[in-house]
Amino acid sequence: MEKFFLVDDEEIINAIQTRILKSEFPDSEILKFNTAKELLKILKEINYNPIIFLDLNMPEMDAISFLKQLEVENLEIKPTIFILTFSHNEKELKYVKNNRFVSEVISKPLSIEKLEKLKQKYILLG
Repeated sequence: MEKFFLVDDEEIINAIQTRILKSEFPDSEILKFNTAKELLKILKEINYNPIIFLDLNMPEMDAISFLKQLEVENLEIKPTIFILTFSHNEKELKYVKNNRFVSEVISKPLSIEKLEKLKQKYILLG
């Protein structure tokens, strides 16, 4: 069973993404977070490798700050991280695209078509 973590400061985005993921992965477990700080805390406590959809731009701790913090953490897990963004900022996009923790950067909004491509590319079970 897939375990997804959705991280976005906008509740409506998390709700939409939940609906899309549930349509493709009906038996999956989905946890939603409003901040990357919440996510970081949970990642230190779990013993499985979640699939994370992480918003690039959020208040308090954005995805870049989160990824920098992951560099110094000694996590025993290896999550699959997909960055979701509306951003066209080349500096931000270059950083996340080249980060060792990021599997792929996806333009918002997440759609069933985009999720299908990820399933095929990363052999996610459905």
